[in-house]
Amino acid sequence: MVVNARAVRALGSWPRLGGPASTPATIGLALASFAGIFVLRETDPNLIDAYEILFVLPIGLLAIRFGFRGGLAGALFGLVLIGVADLYDNDLGLTTEGYLTRGVAFLLLGTLVGAFVDERRKLEAQISRYYDASLDLLATADLNGRFTRVNRAWERTLGHSPETICSRPFIEFVHPDDREATIAETAALSDGSVRQTIAFRNRGRSADGHYRWLEWNVSASPSEGVLYITGRDITAQHEVEQQLADNTQWLETKVAERTRELEAARAETLQRLAVAAEYRDEDTIRHTERVGITAAQIAVELGLAREEVGLLRQAAPLHDVGKLAVSDTILLKPGKLTAQEREVMQTHAALGARLLSDSRSPVLQMATVIAATHHERWDGTGYPAGLAGEAIPLVGRVVAVADVFDARTHDRPYKSAWPVEQAIAEIQRAAGSQFDPRVVAAFLTMLDDAVAPAEAGSPR
Repeated sequence: MVVNARAVRALGSWPRLGGPASTPATIGLALASFAGIFVLRETDPNLIDAYEILFVLPIGLLAIRFGFRGGLAGALFGLVLIGVADLYDNDLGLTTEGYLTRGVAFLLLGTLVGAFVDERRKLEAQISRYYDASLDLLATADLNGRFTRVNRAWERTLGHSPETICSRPFIEFVHPDDREATIAETAALSDGSVRQTIAFRNRGRSADGHYRWLEWNVSASPSEGVLYITGRDITAQHEVEQQLADNTQWLETKVAERTRELEAARAETLQRLAVAAEYRDEDTIRHTERVGITAAQIAVELGLAREEVGLLRQAAPLHDVGKLAVSDTILLKPGKLTAQEREVMQTHAALGARLLSDSRSPVLQMATVIAATHHERWDGTGYPAGLAGEAIPLVGRVVAVADVFDARTHDRPYKSAWPVEQAIAEIQRAAGSQFDPRVVAAFLTMLDDAVAPAEAGSPR
């Protein structure tokens, strides 16, 4: 866990109470202050009624330097001095009540200030111990990019002494590839546009020349000209994260490969199922594949989404899968079917839909719709449900045109192939009765688009 910057701010900004002054010097200064008060009183008689207020200075000085004991000693010493002065100076005229009042005031001043100083020093000592013992990197830096104070964790982490780190711009310790981002983040903190940075990462150069990944929290105080910094070494964590990312990438690649294999296997299964429906008739074994291609091309002309076109390309070949349940004597009969045989043949639409139904596969769901509706007619005279117009699903209307066109232009056991021009004319004639006029228009446009490149490439 990254340490909060408050501890760094506290230690970096609080002055050390009474730290630098020596004991004799402080005592001497306090005694001089006491003496100066009496000298001042003698030179200015107007102070006779209020000079005790000046005792705040030496008593406070002793309390700040020596804490509670110093404040108490200063208060008692001041009280003794006032008593001595009263004995030799009749002008004071202190009563017992006045003497006690001054004593209480001196004691309160010395002990309260001294107690506060003692508590403050305890807090400073705790923060200092925490600062030096912390495993996190703690520091303060100026807005010019130099550390002003760092704890010992820097030396333990990077191998540089605190003196070395504070003697050079911190950007010199940052990996060259991370410097631009680090400079930009520091600039944003320095100008006040960003007040705090959380979990910023870069690489710090250690004394042995290697780099370690570090993560930073920085709190800025542009008015003070200080950046309060906490950080931690996340090299091990970064390596684990990188390994996990590499493993994730490897897994994603493998999943993608496996998905492609499954898609290919599924597509092949559907193709073989479609072929099985026509396999008993050698002349029409490629019929299902051609219907799928033509239906997809019509769908493109109609502006269907790419995903839907792809589904139609795979689902359309299954339009006659219900023929698996129809007898060979009917399917392969070379002559015209009787009325009863025609009724049996027409059952293949409903049978195919029943065979393909209840699947969660988008392809098979579309194939179910196509199998059930590709023999419906625009005018409502088709089978098996007698649907009409827009009530017929669009994919069924598209496959109806593709199926009839392919059936007309290829040999069947009961008829010979029509010329392409005759088949096209028949489909045009049936627009509005058997076929959706919009689908027929898209079919004709598709044929024109297919013929134009061939004509453009033919020799003149």
